[in-house]
Amino acid sequence: MSSYQDKLDKLIQKLKQNMNRVLATQEVPLAKASPLKSPGVYMIYFNGELQYIGSSEDIKKRIKTNLLSGNKESHTLINKLCTLKNWSIDEVRNFLKTAATIKFIDTETEDDAKILEHVLVAIHHPYYNAPLKKLKKQMAPL
Repeated sequence: MSSYQDKLDKLIQKLKQNMNRVLATQEVPLAKASPLKSPGVYMIYFNGELQYIGSSEDIKKRIKTNLLSGNKESHTLINKLCTLKNWSIDEVRNFLKTAATIKFIDTETEDDAKILEHVLVAIHHPYYNAPLKKLKKQMAPL
């Protein structure tokens, strides 16, 4: 039983350290982000609010390739913006490059990133982390 307690204690300690790193990190313009090639979590802000939280085993690739140069299949946020706002891929990319800011941290492992992502989503409830089906219903006329 104590081995479970030890594992839980280590997990909680690591989560606390990563949460402190998130709080200490400043937002930067998304187009100027320069993340490391490592696992990590990223938080995207626009319209003055936190809008999306994600994680990746390679945060640099996820932001530079999948988000800033991607398509509807490469990133959930791109798909949701295209669908909900009826924007083209180019309009979404331009919006993200000019209007979005990002906060990101690297983590030791992909599992650490996933745990941190889920905790941050549970705390902040970012709009674009909700399922697309739910978001479409919210936008439907009464």
